[in-house]
Amino acid sequence: MNQYRSCSLCPRNCNIDRTHGQKGFCDQSDEMVISTVALHFGEEPPITGEGGSGTVFFSGCTMQCPFCQNWQISRGFSGSVVTVDELSKMMIELQRRGAENINFVTGTHFLPSIKMAVQAAKEDGLSIPLIWNCSGYETEDSVDELNTFIDIYLPDYKVSESSLAARFYGAGNYPLLAGKAILKMVESRSLEFTQNRKMKRGVFIRHLVLPGELGSSRKFFKWYSDNLKNKAMISVMVQYTPVHIPGNKIKIPQRFISQQEYDSLLDSMDEYGIDEGFFQDLETGSDWLPDFSNVMAFPSKQTKVIWSSVKKGYINKEDSLEHEGF
Repeated sequence: MNQYRSCSLCPRNCNIDRTHGQKGFCDQSDEMVISTVALHFGEEPPITGEGGSGTVFFSGCTMQCPFCQNWQISRGFSGSVVTVDELSKMMIELQRRGAENINFVTGTHFLPSIKMAVQAAKEDGLSIPLIWNCSGYETEDSVDELNTFIDIYLPDYKVSESSLAARFYGAGNYPLLAGKAILKMVESRSLEFTQNRKMKRGVFIRHLVLPGELGSSRKFFKWYSDNLKNKAMISVMVQYTPVHIPGNKIKIPQRFISQQEYDSLLDSMDEYGIDEGFFQDLETGSDWLPDFSNVMAFPSKQTKVIWSSVKKGYINKEDSLEHEGF
């Protein structure tokens, strides 16, 4: 795959040959690595539906946030090499088990392989919507390629200030490039729902509020109101939790969102006329954090794992494609 030979799949533009063992910022070669495949019931209701979102968690990441709740996979500590054919069969298995959609989580650095797997799965009968669950840090060329097969975009808009982006992600151009990518996504994907409000097409933008950085959130609300109101869904998350990532040297906030900050966020949304979308309830604690070193990485009520790199195979194999020789 030529795109791996001088990789510029994300705005980091490492321009290295991943086919010969070199690894860029994402810390991945051209071999696709997956940690967990699951029916996830913790996404927003239009994404989760009744059957759950068919999530595929890829290892590595083009952002590597210093407070990432999924740091075990974003930093490459969890995962096994999976072929294009194997991923294709995983998608079919998720659909067979009732998934409402296929949800590719942090797959930007494996885009060429994912596209091939989707093509094969569609030939085998895959028919449910496909979701691109990403950091928002995408090139416009990648969005053009994603537009050939993705139905729903689920990007983050992390921060609105270059100084914060440089401090946390080493990417001062994040606000500019994420904004351009999201606008391009919205141009190509107008909102479309089923009669029972399940999302079929469109863009769903997530914003994680950082303690002590409400100014960045206010700028995001204004940007959304000025550019995307009624054109894209919004999900405001207040679940920020300080996590300890081995080797991390970036100073991060060491507290949860306060009640005062939470109330201020609600006032800001009212100020900018944002009255549709989703806004998390304020809760503190870390018992919901996933642990990808376990087969059952998430709390059982939130997620039903069907394949795990810890087991290196399907869960309940007698009820899966593994029973049929996969």
